[in-house]
Amino acid sequence: MATPAEVAAYRASQQDVVALAHAELAAWWASQDISDPRAAATALETTLPDLVAAYGDMAMAVAADWYDMLREQAQASGAYRAALAGSLPVEQVQAVARWGAAPLFGEPPDPAKALSMLSGAVQRLVQQGGRDTLWRNAQRDPSGVRWARVPHGAKTCAWCRMLASRGAVYLTRKSAGGGMNSWHNRCDCTPTPVWQDQALPYDADALYQEYINARDAAGSGNPTMITAQMRRDLGIN
Repeated sequence: MATPAEVAAYRASQQDVVALAHAELAAWWASQDISDPRAAATALETTLPDLVAAYGDMAMAVAADWYDMLREQAQASGAYRAALAGSLPVEQVQAVARWGAAPLFGEPPDPAKALSMLSGAVQRLVQQGGRDTLWRNAQRDPSGVRWARVPHGAKTCAWCRMLASRGAVYLTRKSAGGGMNSWHNRCDCTPTPVWQDQALPYDADALYQEYINARDAAGSGNPTMITAQMRRDLGIN
């Protein structure tokens, strides 16, 4: 199984990739004439897809290596090697670029807010390659592996805590609940492959009890109402 230390080491490796992407974004941003918002936004639409693709490739390679290591440790049946998920669509990254550039057109313009928004989005987009690599290989691997959403830190948001409370039940995007298998900006949860009879590298039972307590207090099985109750109960986002 993946130990907590192994999950932490993998997370740190992905964070190193993101740090490189953030450094390149900051250097590029400093070189631009932000006083011309239209020109800056146009340049961003050209630059951001290349940046995300370059560092997304790194994130995918790190994820594939980790998957293969965990599979070997699990002594999973059959021969299988992890494949990279592939780059995100350029149009998706360009849409994020336009969203992130919006504060440049404000009254007054807010370049610092724009860069902060873009930095959060770059973290999500770069790590998406690694996350997609893990779940797609879990889907294709004939050994019956599933994956869990492993939370990190004391301030994990209510939505992520709810998803993590389910343990290793996810196989595909559909089994993760469609839109519930999503990753917000600056999310530091880690999708982790788990083979049959392996223990989880976190306490899913404690998270599930939080969920049950919130569901009972909310008096509803509606996930939106339950997570709202969890925010109130736990003082989290």
